[in-house]
Amino acid sequence: MNLRRYDTMQHLAEEFGVSRMTIYRDFLTLAEEYPFIHTIGRSGGVSLPDGYYLSRKYLSPDQADAIRRNLNNVAAQDREIFQSILNDFAWSD
Repeated sequence: MNLRRYDTMQHLAEEFGVSRMTIYRDFLTLAEEYPFIHTIGRSGGVSLPDGYYLSRKYLSPDQADAIRRNLNNVAAQDREIFQSILNDFAWSD
């Protein structure tokens, strides 16, 4: 998905030798952790948002929110470091 960015359920099912329903269920599970976009219809399929790559490590939304909530509670010299962590690793869609 990092290279293709978009694919149909049918193509993925053929590629992996499984049913479209298996691919659909797998993406439902994966969508709990990754921001896959599922489009329905004749040309529907799955894709990743622009700028998102599976191989990159991101903070979970809960981790990013915890840092944001506590930014004002850390020493001034640490605030810039925490902000840079958010800038580098927090996924925003």
